[in-house]
Amino acid sequence: VRLCLREEPGCTRRQQPSNLSRAKIEPIIRPRRKLPILVALVTTGCVMLGGCPSVEPPVPPEASWPYPLSTSPELRIVDSLGRDVLLRGVNITSLGEYWQGDPDNPPTLPTTDDDWQAMESLGLSVIRLIVHWSRIEPEPGYIDEDYLDEIDAYVIAAAEHNIYTVIDMHQDAYTAAVFTAADETCPEGTSAAKGWDGAPAWAVLSDGLSTCTPGNRNASPAIQAAWRHFYDNTDGIRDHFAAAWAAVAERFAGRPEVAGYDLLNEPEAPWPAAEMTPRYDQLLFDTVTAIREAEAGAPFEHLIFIEHALPAANPGYGLVVPDPQHIGIDTDQLVSAPHNYAETIPAAGFEISFEAMNDFYLYLGETHGTPTWIGEYGFWSTSDETLEKLSRYAADEDHHLLGGAWWQWRQPCGDPHSVGPTGEFEVVHLNRLGCPGDIDLGPIESFTRVLGRGYPRAAPGMLHSLLSDPDTGLLRIEASVADTGGQLVVWTPTRDETHDVVLDGLSGLETALLPGGRILTATVDATGRYSLAVEPRD
Repeated sequence: VRLCLREEPGCTRRQQPSNLSRAKIEPIIRPRRKLPILVALVTTGCVMLGGCPSVEPPVPPEASWPYPLSTSPELRIVDSLGRDVLLRGVNITSLGEYWQGDPDNPPTLPTTDDDWQAMESLGLSVIRLIVHWSRIEPEPGYIDEDYLDEIDAYVIAAAEHNIYTVIDMHQDAYTAAVFTAADETCPEGTSAAKGWDGAPAWAVLSDGLSTCTPGNRNASPAIQAAWRHFYDNTDGIRDHFAAAWAAVAERFAGRPEVAGYDLLNEPEAPWPAAEMTPRYDQLLFDTVTAIREAEAGAPFEHLIFIEHALPAANPGYGLVVPDPQHIGIDTDQLVSAPHNYAETIPAAGFEISFEAMNDFYLYLGETHGTPTWIGEYGFWSTSDETLEKLSRYAADEDHHLLGGAWWQWRQPCGDPHSVGPTGEFEVVHLNRLGCPGDIDLGPIESFTRVLGRGYPRAAPGMLHSLLSDPDTGLLRIEASVADTGGQLVVWTPTRDETHDVVLDGLSGLETALLPGGRILTATVDATGRYSLAVEPRD
């Protein structure tokens, strides 16, 4: 008995293989644990990432969280109460299956209880959780339920710290299975290629071509061939990809702590845009359809995050920007999720500022009727020049009321991005590691201070403006509503002793303390404009 990807004679769609005890293809909606919400730390004097005792308040704010998320006609992400929601957080690679180029250093590290506490203490509201097709479907037609259990455990852990999860089907250079062997000599003008991550080995059709690359990690003939076979659905491998997503969607149907699904990280465009577009459109149509069928009967549909197809190996091919209406998929619940590395990984011939890139992405989203959420951005240096760029990025993110996920929380010494240098070196992300050996050197305060600056987690009505100064803690939020009674939820890395809260059109201020700051809640008591300010005392 085999897993069918469509109705065929003698075969039932997504039938359970009888010889694979761990494979389950039927829909799974598990009883959810009641999640503790915004646990308050009533002891004063706690410091960022410190060790204060946790004490639940008598009536914790947001006691019904998590709320399902959707999109609004104003092209914003909103919750089921109609509040404007900003999803701000980090990428987590702990559950990935990466190529291991260094036998002494693993490519991933687990996310610990201390990590979850630290994320909550920064006020983060989302993780983008990297998962891999190679682990979901390690053999054709076999869905590894043990791996889905691992994903589930991370979703629950995040939610216990008031953090949504975006499940991201990640890839870099298509797969971990293609790399240049140590004894292979590459032709002049090319070099040996690392393996990366993504597709299972059985879904890699490289035509026996060279793994040596002329530059970009997607540029080897082998990887370009693998991408072309994937999009062309050779041997049904693209159908398998859609079915793997269906298995994920079945597992998490009706789970509001899952914000949604990022269909495919940084899809490569191995043809010019005119040839690539219909192929990418078909991939998106098939995968979105599979997810929606898998969620049928659930009380709501999850957000689906879609990315532009990137011609990383051949920039002249042009960017492929999917048009949902042309593809034939409903723009409701769709979010555009590009990456902004404009000044950290500038593309050849496309050198623009962070601000211009955000403007460009927002224009594309508005053109196609979708909100925009930046799935990746990041900085890997603490130089004055880099910190100035970070400050500008944060200011522009606030100006546009954007959410996004920093790449990444921690990058192990054995991650393919890290493999290469010899001797002792440091890997700089939000948390710094000493290599070799993954020596924990702690969070980078100049990064976490900016990422953990104040912002509205959920705002009734529509947000209009946000100003947040990570150096002083100054925060100003302005929004408007047509109805009263909604609850504003705000993160601020400040304390009552040092900063005042000023309300206009709001009442009933409540505070829940965390090691790194506090969650403020207040109720809208008048229609029209309202505002909240957190102001440092003189």
